[in-house]
Amino acid sequence: MRILLLLACCGLSLPLQAEIYRWVDANGQVHFGERPRPGAETVEVRPQVIERDQRMRDGEADMQRLYEVRTAEREQRNAQLAERRRQQNARCQQLQQRLADFQRRTYWYEEDAQGRQVEVSPARVREAEAAVRQQIAEQC
Repeated sequence: MRILLLLACCGLSLPLQAEIYRWVDANGQVHFGERPRPGAETVEVRPQVIERDQRMRDGEADMQRLYEVRTAEREQRNAQLAERRRQQNARCQQLQQRLADFQRRTYWYEEDAQGRQVEVSPARVREAEAAVRQQIAEQC
């Protein structure tokens, strides 16, 4: 059964070659067909080769250059977008790290005008933490 199927597929894949016949009817009109008629002659059909002129070749070269330029522009734009994404991810990681610092630390200090460390009020710490959360929400 498989062999028959294989032979059928091979037979279908063979190129078909049809003969073309030419004849002239009683009224003097020329006809073409695939079936022979009395007085018909076989016509040899050869593939037509179309030569491209210089203008056509120049146009094709222009299209190729345009394609290459557009491809280079697209690659450059994708590289810029990838760099922006990388920078954005780095910024988001920094903000996440700052937020984690708020959750780890109990006391916050800053320097006053005399250079001494003074404890920051819990209200200011909450405000700073809220500001970091806001930046994360807006940027990440």
